[in-house]
Amino acid sequence: MKVFPVVFLVVAALSTASCDGDSANGGAADAGGQMLADGGPRDSGVGDSGGAGPDAGPADDGGGDDGPEDAGLLDAGRDAGTADGGADAGVVLPCKTHLFEETMIPARDGAALAALIRRPAEPACKVPAIFIYTPYNIDNVYKIWLEDTTTEPLFAGMDYAVVAVDWRGKFGSSSAQVRDELQYGEDGYDLVEWIAAQPWSDGNVGMYGVSALGRVQYWTAAEQPPHLKAAVPIFGHMNHFYENFFPGGVFRKEYAEGLGLLYGTGGTVKQHPCKDLYWRVVEGLHDPALVKIPMLVVSGWYDLFNRGTHRTFDEIRTLSDPSVRNSHRMLIGPWSHFAAGGEGIWGREFTEEERQWFDADRRIQKDALAFYDLYLRGLQSEAAGWPRVRYVQGAEGLWKSADEWPPPSEPGLLYLTGGRGLSDAIPSGGEIGLPCDPNDPSPTVGGQTLSWKYTHGPTDQAAVLARGDAAAFVTEPLAEPLRITGAVLVRLNVKTTGTDTDFAARLTDVDGNGRHLLLTDGIRRLKLRDDLSAPSDVTAGLAYSITIALTNELAYTFLPGHRVGVIITSSNYERFDRNPNTGDDFFEDAAAPLVVTNTILLGAESFLALPVIR
Repeated sequence: MKVFPVVFLVVAALSTASCDGDSANGGAADAGGQMLADGGPRDSGVGDSGGAGPDAGPADDGGGDDGPEDAGLLDAGRDAGTADGGADAGVVLPCKTHLFEETMIPARDGAALAALIRRPAEPACKVPAIFIYTPYNIDNVYKIWLEDTTTEPLFAGMDYAVVAVDWRGKFGSSSAQVRDELQYGEDGYDLVEWIAAQPWSDGNVGMYGVSALGRVQYWTAAEQPPHLKAAVPIFGHMNHFYENFFPGGVFRKEYAEGLGLLYGTGGTVKQHPCKDLYWRVVEGLHDPALVKIPMLVVSGWYDLFNRGTHRTFDEIRTLSDPSVRNSHRMLIGPWSHFAAGGEGIWGREFTEEERQWFDADRRIQKDALAFYDLYLRGLQSEAAGWPRVRYVQGAEGLWKSADEWPPPSEPGLLYLTGGRGLSDAIPSGGEIGLPCDPNDPSPTVGGQTLSWKYTHGPTDQAAVLARGDAAAFVTEPLAEPLRITGAVLVRLNVKTTGTDTDFAARLTDVDGNGRHLLLTDGIRRLKLRDDLSAPSDVTAGLAYSITIALTNELAYTFLPGHRVGVIITSSNYERFDRNPNTGDDFFEDAAAPLVVTNTILLGAESFLALPVIR
């Protein structure tokens, strides 16, 4: 049975808009409302970081009809664990011997939520707990982090219990009905307080998890459960926002359709292709001012939610309860969305290139453990001395620190030249034309992708450059390192033979062999050049200025001998939806998509803007 969250119904009623001026069709009876919940009652066999496999089924609720006081022990494969190494190696200590059990935990509305618990075998041993609330099956929490803890520093020791719970409406909790997104935070409150009341708990609970497992930590923290003492949200933001689904006004097709597979989301988002009242309500659904616990926020340069994660960190750093504003910390590494585990368990194995953007040394887990030791156990761990922001300077691999993100920088302008160069000298003029055929769009190759059909993270762009619809601009080989930190912009003066079109940009690091390695990308819809809230007319042959905000902020170093590159095309498909060039919002809406010529006008208004550290 479909369940339509109340929040969705209220928001959808506020505004149903279309950027081409027509009312969008349908929507109220679409499961897309569950997008606001980043989940919902529909089971999915697909997951992202910490995700389920394509064939994954509902978790076995081993407790049957037993309540939380009658938890059943799991099979022998999950029956016990002991601490590794150190003074306890080879010694059986009651508080260092853990067992697994599963149970159903009651929520305030009477629903029962399926839980997998690793706790001390001796109930009199009281320990803090790490709580993981997942829409991707508690069995996968076990497989990824708990089955073999030899390479999992956060879970290898026995100083913490671990409690994993299926989201309501998912897997073992599939019978629990979903009201709206806010209910996940309410469940988080109930689960935290249930954990704290267990005989093996010392009353201190911390939350952990990636992506949706990270976002639900913000929602739970906003409910202020008294025993939640810290959280480590990884690769996720607190509130949905327009630019996450329509960067530059262009539908983020591959990502949105990936969420459709995960959560059954439908057309609700597509009914609001402009930044209208719907988005203003959605963007304020959860209040960062209600956060009263310290958070270690983790981001990746190549993650799906890079901008959203940084945005949320800034919000909690400035708006959360004054007692914790100075306790929040941010960790940013050269990681893609699956860096902390996930895809290999449900779709395919990572390529060798993708593994470069994986958290191979488990830095995230190690830092999470230090953070919990400080705030859950009261130990003076290294976390007590961390600066507010720690990040890796890409290509150099150096860890740096700052009091804010991004740290101060200076704008470095590189102008596009007629010789396909990038120069700090303004060219006298010229133009470069690009064909744009919506039926044969420039392909997505790597980047901030979600679907297992695409590689993730920095990827060679040879396939993009081999086509006739791409223009690559590069600097001369660098004599010294060029370091950037922050947001990258591309400004273009353009014209088209159509009545609308898109311009896409890819920032690349070009090595001595001429290989373009993608770092980040972006796109802009011409009719939304002035205002993402409302379209402006596009007249064929007239010149317009547009700004393309590349989607991910970076800290990166272009090394000596390398060159800075930018590739301009009119599409990047399926990462971004193709433009029919007719003025319609979506390709499928156009009766006959147009083949057009798009032109870049060279001069003072066409440049790459880099945030340079001098």
